Amino acid sequence: MNSTVISNAAAHWNSYQLAEILSHCFEGYLVSFTIDGETFASRFAAEDISLNDSRVWTQNGEPKALAIITRRGRSCRLAAFAIRPELRGQGVGKRLMKQLINEARARGDRNMWLEVIVGNDSGLALYERMGFVRQQTLVGFSAVSSTLFTATGELQEIDPMVMAKKMMTDASLQLPWLSAPETLYKLVGKAFVLNDVAYAMVATAPQGFRVRMLYVEPAARGQGQAKKLLTLLRERFAGLNTATAIPEPMAPIFLRSGYRQDTITQYEMLLKF
Repeated sequence: MNSTVISNAAAHWNSYQLAEILSHCFEGYLVSFTIDGETFASRFAAEDISLNDSRVWTQNGEPKALAIITRRGRSCRLAAFAIRPELRGQGVGKRLMKQLINEARARGDRNMWLEVIVGNDSGLALYERMGFVRQQTLVGFSAVSSTLFTATGELQEIDPMVMAKKMMTDASLQLPWLSAPETLYKLVGKAFVLNDVAYAMVATAPQGFRVRMLYVEPAARGQGQAKKLLTLLRERFAGLNTATAIPEPMAPIFLRSGYRQDTITQYEMLLKF
């Protein structure tokens, strides 16, 4: 790596400064991205950011690249990785990724996760060269205005931790970091239950209300509970959408409940050490 590019722990900057750096480094990215300090703090806190392991690379004192690392147990995740346009296409990304991987190995992590937008061919190629393997496709949805049917039942607001604990006891769940119960209960928003068997987390975001996850107890699946719940939420929250964090196999449930799939999708990828 160029000797003038210096690696620093992100702990030296506050959330507002890191948000500005991240937005600055994402200039000219495939998808327009900006974030403010408050959103940065709440979002990455829910994802368990490690400021000591996250990195800001500077050149002549100016931030040129940023990597946000989140950690849970022996697993870590590259939650954001951005490099200024003037340093792209020079092999910098590969060198920075090698550093992040070596640091993860050194602290004893067993897995490293990330998401990459489908269509970001250069990013996907880089991650595959580094050994990351695609695990699943993540999709997002937006509610349409028309009502498919009159849903029965009544939503009851609950503590998000109740939903998270239900999900944590289900060993069959294979959820991405963004939709995992460890993320959900820390989000700013509300959790709901329908008929004591169907649960949903609706978080607030700059884009409006977002369904972050849907969960139905195993014994109640296949009975239309998810469709009823999603329809009630659509009627209750105008402009409801989801993050691009819904596993693709769940798409039919959303489509049957009055949602349209967004054009942006992501690959979830994993590197095992």
